Amino acid sequence: MRTWRLVSLLSILALVLAACGSQGSSPSAEESEGSAPSGSAGASEELPGEPTAGGTLVFAGARLSASLDPALTSDGESFRVLQQIYEPLVDLAPGSTNELEGVLAESWEGEPADTTYVFHLREGVTFHDGTPFNAEAVKINFDRMQNFDETDQASAYYYGALMDGFGPDNLISSVEATDELTVTITLREPSATFLYGITLTPFAIVSPAILESTGADSSETSTLDTDVVQAGTGPFMLDDYIPDDSAVLVRNDSYWGEHPAYLDRLIIRPIADPAARLQALQGGSIQGYDLVNPSDYEAVEADGFSLVERLSFNALYLGLNPVARENAAAADSGVAEVYGGEESPLKELAVRQAIAAAIDKQALIDAFYGGRGSVADDFLPPSSGWYDAVLQGVTPDVFDPDAARQLLADAGFTADNPPTVHFWFPTEVTRPYMPDPAGLHEAVSQMLTDVGFNVVSHSDIWDDPGYLFDAQNGYYDLHFLGWTGDYDDPSNWYGVHFGYQQGEPAAQFGCDVDGLEDALATANAELDPTARGEAWATVAGLIQDNVCFVTLVHGDTALAFTPEVQGYEPNPTGSETFYTVWLSGE
Repeated sequence: MRTWRLVSLLSILALVLAACGSQGSSPSAEESEGSAPSGSAGASEELPGEPTAGGTLVFAGARLSASLDPALTSDGESFRVLQQIYEPLVDLAPGSTNELEGVLAESWEGEPADTTYVFHLREGVTFHDGTPFNAEAVKINFDRMQNFDETDQASAYYYGALMDGFGPDNLISSVEATDELTVTITLREPSATFLYGITLTPFAIVSPAILESTGADSSETSTLDTDVVQAGTGPFMLDDYIPDDSAVLVRNDSYWGEHPAYLDRLIIRPIADPAARLQALQGGSIQGYDLVNPSDYEAVEADGFSLVERLSFNALYLGLNPVARENAAAADSGVAEVYGGEESPLKELAVRQAIAAAIDKQALIDAFYGGRGSVADDFLPPSSGWYDAVLQGVTPDVFDPDAARQLLADAGFTADNPPTVHFWFPTEVTRPYMPDPAGLHEAVSQMLTDVGFNVVSHSDIWDDPGYLFDAQNGYYDLHFLGWTGDYDDPSNWYGVHFGYQQGEPAAQFGCDVDGLEDALATANAELDPTARGEAWATVAGLIQDNVCFVTLVHGDTALAFTPEVQGYEPNPTGSETFYTVWLSGE
């Protein structure tokens, strides 16, 4: 029988407050817990009959995994494949953004005010290759991540962002296998969100035998990112992987849960264009797909398919990096060639303010989101329980092209001497927050051109290496990226993106604002919910006032399935499993 321990972030904070005798208020669980909107298909609905085993489901996403090594991934398309195969110690409860459940750890001790966490591991679990899962396996995985070499550190985005970098000075002081099924993780300092961080796919546990056989401890020898191996503990095993074609997964009949997965096989195909995904569903070559274009919602339902909507928990942003040109040159990146050694105009605050004033966010919603979604005044979406508190620190952007032109003039730029900015967008992908990257890029480029910018357009394939790598390592003047929250806490939004790693600002934005590092440290350490909201509002204000990025849109997101597909449980985070999915035969 699969037993879970459920606990929410806000409940944890409340327990700490009670222990300290402090008083505080927090967003209610009802406000902060994400769930599927009423009327969406999911496990909570009455299903037609009992689940039955068997069959193959062909499902389409926008891309396959950027890497087969979970620790070196950071995007939802990678997570979709890998979280069927690999499992973390703890995870979010189905449909929730703030409740934890035990997975490979059956239970644990440790609260936000503590620096020691003791995990009691599940007994009788084996990796797909037959290697026993135990405390030593957990230690080997965490030690590997902490000691990544410089090359792998550049791709291990989540570990660096959530654990304050790598090496002996990062957040994790030690990981000890105190007995066969007990792991003790000691932190350098308390962390209100440590448990939430390790729910993510990059912290999933890989078979130590496979880590050794694939040479995964060194970027020079590792083949884990490309090899088809049986290295997880999850309900599905990777049977075949053809880049840009398909990932084939088969049921793990020895799965430790209360039952094996219902599906015999799960095939995940990459179809970059949302219109092509809809056509594939209509033509019968797939039985489901993610990232339905909001303008297609009515067509999906009119054709008799199930539309499974998620609570919006994302944001599209325009990243700005004043030191991108220096970063690219220092890394000897090919991106440096496009800059030609010229100084970046983005170093002028007025230029960055002009960019924010030039963008008509509502026009983007009308043109590319089917009129659905909402203007992103703040990075956090309205569905977050922390939204109102953090918004108090932010002055929302105002679309004002005349003000943008005046700001450029004040900075010394004219029609004969326009500021030149290089602007990248990703290809061969759509994201929940970005249904049409090329179209959005063209629209925003035109808005910038209209107020006096000289915009030079570039694109790259969404991959690592590729667009993701270059954007996250800070090589682009301007770029589109976005975020689907991993859990409901401001640190997962502002902290992950702008947090300093051992004194260095986040490379993606080069946002080294006076007072920001201290403000982030204060916000991260604050346990009182009211004070925590106020502290993150201060962080948000510093970032927005200095225009380190421009938040654009919170997009609606949904999946589509044929009527036979049952039991899919949507989550606002997009972190979902096919473990509960079955085919009704209708």
